[in-house]
Amino acid sequence: MRVGWATVVLLLALVTDGEAVDARRPDAGTLLDTVVAEVAGRAITLSDVALARALGVLGLEPPTAPITDAELGKYLDSQLAVREATQLAIEVPTADVDRAWEKAGGAALMARLARVGIAPAWARRLLEEDLRVDRFVELRFRSFAFVTDFDVDEALGPGQHDEATRASTRDRLRAEMIAKAFAAWQEDARQRIPIRRVPDVTGPWPSPFTLDRPY
Repeated sequence: MRVGWATVVLLLALVTDGEAVDARRPDAGTLLDTVVAEVAGRAITLSDVALARALGVLGLEPPTAPITDAELGKYLDSQLAVREATQLAIEVPTADVDRAWEKAGGAALMARLARVGIAPAWARRLLEEDLRVDRFVELRFRSFAFVTDFDVDEALGPGQHDEATRASTRDRLRAEMIAKAFAAWQEDARQRIPIRRVPDVTGPWPSPFTLDRPY
């Protein structure tokens, strides 16, 4: 095994942003985590992706199955935007993070994190990153996405169309314009920012933990 790059198994504890996180699971003994990639020298673990999925942030949805290569790819792409937003000094007010925390569950989320030994600061960081990416997209792409009446007319074709149809078409065209611009930026960012996946390590992977949601 090549130290620092081949599959790394972390036993008993995860270290996130310098903070030791107890990784024992009361229902399954010891948590195993694996480094699967790195972005600009920063290691990315399965737990990073698993927690983002559990929170439904950074382009991921709450989990229903093992972590896939596609989900890892989405997380890695999100980190490109996080890095860019940080370099541009795009800030997220603490009040916005607090609101996101409460929306994600607040005290209930805190209890769910405690059950699997995950520090709340880690979850809050991911919520903040999600908000920072959204702010980056707003400033870099949404603010410059304009759809004209001609664009709407062309998309709808001949005939009369009510205002509701025109409005929904305008929204769709604008969303497509933003998504296309963001995708082009991501493609360029992948060329500029080094992303490395651990060789011969591919999904799907069992999630190293789950946050059972209260229903």
